[in-house]
Amino acid sequence: MPTEPVDPQLLTALTTEHFVLQTARSGTIGEANGRAALYLGALSSALIALGFVSRDPHTFRLFVAVVLPALLAMGWFTFMRMVATSVENVRYLVRIQRIRSWYRQLAPDGPWFADAGVPGADEAADALMTTGMRPGALQMMYTAAAMIAALNAIVLGAGVAMVLRATNAAPTGVAVGSAVVLGCAAFVGQLVLQRAEFARGVA
Repeated sequence: MPTEPVDPQLLTALTTEHFVLQTARSGTIGEANGRAALYLGALSSALIALGFVSRDPHTFRLFVAVVLPALLAMGWFTFMRMVATSVENVRYLVRIQRIRSWYRQLAPDGPWFADAGVPGADEAADALMTTGMRPGALQMMYTAAAMIAALNAIVLGAGVAMVLRATNAAPTGVAVGSAVVLGCAAFVGQLVLQRAEFARGVA
């Protein structure tokens, strides 16, 4: 037990703050899920509509010219906001772990807060490890934002390939190859941006 008596007002304040932070974390998760569902729904609808207009080349080209840029813009906004909510989530988790490490001082020999040790030099990594995650560059590929980034890259690559073929600017092989290279570059670029935002936002 602590050597000094616990201030009841401090305990109440920390308990309330813990609840507020947990609620805020739930809010970021809910927003991320909602945005991902909205984007995936729009993308699925666009693909279905592409199938309906594919029989008429003129209509198909007009549809692609209008829909694909809109999908790319929506995908970019979705990706950026999902990165931001992920950073917010980690920051809330770090603050929760600080409170839990204080709770542990009330019963240092108890098993209730076994994963709430004293924060180390990298509080974000310590906090993420309590959720079963292993912080690192590879972990960035498993986030919901990375999923959106992959879809954005696919849409961009497919759009470029269709434009090259529709304008006869390149043969099929060159168009597909260019689309693959551009899509991979776009995906890697978004992952690098995501990592930079995490490093800046959690610092």
